[in-house]
Amino acid sequence: MIINTVTTIALRCPECARLSLYPVSRFSFSNNKTQEIVCSCGTPQVVMVTRNKKSYWLEINCVVCESTHFYRLKAKELWSHNVIHLSCQETGLELGHIGPHQKVQAYLEKNEDALEALIEEMGGEEYFQSAEIMLSTLTHVHTLAEEGGLICPCGKNRIELEIFPERVELHCRHCKRMRLLAAKTQQDLERLHKMEKIELSRQVFGEDPVNNPRRRRDNKW
Repeated sequence: MIINTVTTIALRCPECARLSLYPVSRFSFSNNKTQEIVCSCGTPQVVMVTRNKKSYWLEINCVVCESTHFYRLKAKELWSHNVIHLSCQETGLELGHIGPHQKVQAYLEKNEDALEALIEEMGGEEYFQSAEIMLSTLTHVHTLAEEGGLICPCGKNRIELEIFPERVELHCRHCKRMRLLAAKTQQDLERLHKMEKIELSRQVFGEDPVNNPRRRRDNKW
């Protein structure tokens, strides 16, 4: 029987938004020591405590709701061969992942691979003005959605996404507000990456988009 002695915690920093993977060893809790994980930007992310090595308390600074959450995990959960998904206790959105390094890495890459497959399915470079810029745009929008960063003033947040050759449109299905995100140039991408949240309005973000028709009706998320 193989016993795991190291687990990996994947979390996004609430300060710099960087996603990092942190190894945690069973042996780092000798003498019931408290373990603290700090982002490379200096922001504390997790405090782990155990008194009997049978259960562990995790105190996590949440990137989604900006509060602190507490999780209790049994030793067999923390050091298991499966990936555990932690959710924000306020919103239910994914907050982080714990498990064997390769499985955590594979889970994160699977989300990115799904976006790449979507780009190729829609025609890749033949359809988009810049498939690379569009992929980066969708990745950032997806990350904001996971963190609760897509917001509509009506409060319903029933937001759908449509993809065009040079832009992305966000629509609220409840109140019909919208937001246009240009996705043609590196400058468009740089402006988008500076946004910590996207609130729907009726304004255009980035350059005025060309009136290109939708590629298809099934390009909504």
